[in-house]
Amino acid sequence: MMSQEHDQLKVTVSAGYTSAGSEQFFLKLLASPGVVVDKAQEWRGTAGAGHIAQETYTVRYDKAEIKPVEGMHVIWSDLLAHSDAETVRRLTQDPAWRQDARKLTFELNAEGTRGFSLTMDQLLEEKTFWIPALDVFVSTEGVPASYAEIQSKLAPYAGLRVLDEVEKASEATYAEFKAKWADMGSPDYMHPMQEGPGHIICLTWDAAVPKFGIDRGAGVWNDYGNPDQFRFWYEFGNLAEGISPYWKSQTLIDGLPVVTTVFEREQVRYEVEQFAYPLNGPPQGRRGDMPMALLQRVRLTDLSGQERAVAVTMVHERELPAEDDPGFVEEQAGEQVFIEDAAHHDVLLALKPEGAKVAWDGVQEQGQKSKRVDITLTVNLPAHGTKEFSVTLPSPMVEKAGREDLARLDYAEARKGALDFWSSYLAQGAQFEVPEKPVNELSRANLWHALMLPRIHGDGHMDLPYSDFAYSQSGTPWPINQAVYVDYMLYGLRGYNKVASDELSAIYHNNQEFNGRVNGFAHWLAYTPGMMYTVAQNYLLSNDRKSFEAQLPDTLKALDWTIAEIRSASSTPGVTQGLVEGPLNDLTGDGYWAFNQAYLYAGLELMGKALARYGSQRAEECLKVADEYRAAVERGFSVASVRSPLVELRDHTWIPYVPSNATVPGRNYKLWYPSEVDTGATHLLRLKVAPAQGLIADSLLNDHEDNLFLHGWGLANEPVYDQQATAYLFRDDVKATIKAFYSMMAGGFSHGVYEPVEHRWRWGQYFGPPSTDGAWFELYRNMLVRESDDHTLFLMQATPRAWLQDGKHISVRKAPTWFGDVSFEVQSAVGSRTIRATVELDGREPGTCLLLRFRHPQETPMKQVSVNGKSWTDFDAQKEWVRIPGAGGKYKVVVGY
Repeated sequence: MMSQEHDQLKVTVSAGYTSAGSEQFFLKLLASPGVVVDKAQEWRGTAGAGHIAQETYTVRYDKAEIKPVEGMHVIWSDLLAHSDAETVRRLTQDPAWRQDARKLTFELNAEGTRGFSLTMDQLLEEKTFWIPALDVFVSTEGVPASYAEIQSKLAPYAGLRVLDEVEKASEATYAEFKAKWADMGSPDYMHPMQEGPGHIICLTWDAAVPKFGIDRGAGVWNDYGNPDQFRFWYEFGNLAEGISPYWKSQTLIDGLPVVTTVFEREQVRYEVEQFAYPLNGPPQGRRGDMPMALLQRVRLTDLSGQERAVAVTMVHERELPAEDDPGFVEEQAGEQVFIEDAAHHDVLLALKPEGAKVAWDGVQEQGQKSKRVDITLTVNLPAHGTKEFSVTLPSPMVEKAGREDLARLDYAEARKGALDFWSSYLAQGAQFEVPEKPVNELSRANLWHALMLPRIHGDGHMDLPYSDFAYSQSGTPWPINQAVYVDYMLYGLRGYNKVASDELSAIYHNNQEFNGRVNGFAHWLAYTPGMMYTVAQNYLLSNDRKSFEAQLPDTLKALDWTIAEIRSASSTPGVTQGLVEGPLNDLTGDGYWAFNQAYLYAGLELMGKALARYGSQRAEECLKVADEYRAAVERGFSVASVRSPLVELRDHTWIPYVPSNATVPGRNYKLWYPSEVDTGATHLLRLKVAPAQGLIADSLLNDHEDNLFLHGWGLANEPVYDQQATAYLFRDDVKATIKAFYSMMAGGFSHGVYEPVEHRWRWGQYFGPPSTDGAWFELYRNMLVRESDDHTLFLMQATPRAWLQDGKHISVRKAPTWFGDVSFEVQSAVGSRTIRATVELDGREPGTCLLLRFRHPQETPMKQVSVNGKSWTDFDAQKEWVRIPGAGGKYKVVVGY
């Protein structure tokens, strides 16, 4: 019903400008309350092959005052504050900003699954809309609709979409994105919502309860789950004193957890090396109830050329048992000095001064639980010479009877033991090596980042927090992040199935309810199917029936709960028919969220495949429900997209919008940004609910790249949800994949020590979640080794061309895949016009096809190929791949150019 105050305009819809073939054009026009259309709203015509279908309507509409959105979430505000002017214009002209309930919906098929909507405000303000993905043009009264004029008007903006620019430009590099994303490990980096110590590196042993955090200034903190509360810092590196003028770097040794922080002050170079080691030596097996020690070596080097005495001050504070006046005492044993609590003679730290003079003083600040000791070493530093000393910080404090254990710790032996331990741990799993040092270092660091996270207590109970320096430290608060992004993406893909299985059992024990649902913080609906997804992936990768059988009872309970939820949802009428309602993430309530639907489908589909391999009779049921559910989800979000207003891209064309919630069309600036983006609808592509090629995919990917990623650099606020990169692999869009890879590497991790982050911009920033490592590593692994649903194993699909420059090589060993373990070595000799590869696949799945891509650094097309010494014709020079069907065994491939 119209109000008395209304107006009207003409709206012309045209179609068929670019379609090569002639086809029936269907249009059904739906008007919201307050909008009336003058003629029959369903219309058919012929469009394409040079014929334009065109219809004009007179639309009457209530007048309305349009006001900017109120209550915008702070991350959206920050996105606008840091975007270029054109992005700000697009986002502030979006109906999410200029909210208008008056709307026209243009359905382009009888099912209502293809089409778009426009608000009256859009029609009045923008006037013309060219939608190339639909081959449709909408214009208002007085605006010509010829294709030539459309193209003429848009010509200045052609090719400005981010994905178009990526395709035209040179391949992305790590150096490019290091220059774009500020280094979070530098003390010059400031974040508006820094939490706790900010950038911090966790050092401990595999699954140990006591852990140490190393900040940017080599200061030491206890982790959040440690009952032993302490701080330790060096005066020359104290963050509170402003170390930016003195700090030079912070690095790892070959990607392993030995941290070196370098400072230069008053022509003295300070190098602090720190690593963790079990006080009583490495335990037998994986355990966490053991005392740990942080070993530190400080090396001073004179840069002035003059002999002098240099004072180095250290500060240590700890929460000690309440005593009237405990104070501190010094004990000496040989070359070592022990600082102890006077009341109990518990050792706070041990010093090996190496000839330096030691002075200390105990400090008790009134009203503070912690007690502090300031220690100064006076080092006689020769001209251009070097002196060093060591400091050992135990956790918990060492009782008097254990002082000898602390005294026996030899720095050099412990350092070698730590490096040997982590190197051997890495050697047990799959090996990935490429000719780019930072990539190799981050790949190695990924593993120990994850192994430092859990705590195995004396009774066998395992805690799996999200990070050792954020949030709750008990149980498994976010099981999907631990299961999918750590237990599958890090452990499963690298061959550590036993570690993954133990953690999955702990999650089920900690989080599974009686009815089979897996719970956690904020009750994410995706927790339960995420567990199924992980258990299935790891079985398909490892082929380990025993571990799969151990997980199966709990997983089948999760499966029963999931199927029951889906069957209950199938009776829901309307757009949500067949979709499951539930919570999305921490700050978002119930809804028909795409992220949840994607995991429900993927968990069912993967579990069906795993059960089929296992020989279970339930496989057929599982796959059938998954297939029916996928159709319901794709239909539901296609309809939701039709009901959502169009969004504008950087080239001034328009594209349908795919909402994150099937019942809430259009963007929602009042909603937490991660609900719309990080855990948004793009996961429909990553988890294969919607095809990677098609209208939904084009809409999601272009909108995210052009409008929703900060600066157009291809990164969401939470780098763990690097959802678009997997879609690019499915589309075989190599350059877009490489851009996402390097942007995530530079934006999701600090540049010197590769520490992972949660929340890159504006929201509270936390360090240490290995789920970010998992997302990056899955992308890296899939660029090198990726299974496809047609029994194809794709090797080197998306390697940067620079990795195959003359003389460089790529090596992958023992990489688990659905089709068996694969190893390969690629050696480039493009200077001699050849690239050689050796491949070995155990081939446990019959009918597997190998596809090897050789991305020549100069894009030179391949001329001839041989396999095992014989001429080979099954290759595609344009796609740069060699195909070996029915693969299983060893192959030597030589490509000539």
